[in-house]
Amino acid sequence: MGGKVAKPVPIRNSVPIGKTRICVMGFSLSHHTNRAGNITRKIILKYPNKYESWFYFDTKGYRKALYGIISELNDIQKQEFENQKSSPFVFLQYPDGHIEGIGGRDKFCDWTNAEFKDKDEEICQLAGEPSVSEVWVDETPGSVQ
Repeated sequence: MGGKVAKPVPIRNSVPIGKTRICVMGFSLSHHTNRAGNITRKIILKYPNKYESWFYFDTKGYRKALYGIISELNDIQKQEFENQKSSPFVFLQYPDGHIEGIGGRDKFCDWTNAEFKDKDEEICQLAGEPSVSEVWVDETPGSVQ
């Protein structure tokens, strides 16, 4: 990594009323991060009127950015995620401005399966254990960047 400088964290503007923003941040080399991003992309593709996305993928800047996001959580969630270090970290942002931490790829898959159970088998099929061959993260920007 040497002298590589961390990427700036993209701004998260207001979320439009009626939508939920799925935010995924993590290392730029991680099969778990890549899978979380791919699940999110599929959700956005199929449900653009309900969801949008925000991504931050950077191995150098991830942890500092993560601590910034955790500081925005409510007190209960701050405690829940204070020791979060692994990648990715997924959270939801709502039109009223509050954010809700989900956690890592495993917790995001749990959320995905609960949210889309009986609604979308294709999305639920993505919500499983990724292959190590998925290690290269697709760094295509989220839908709101």
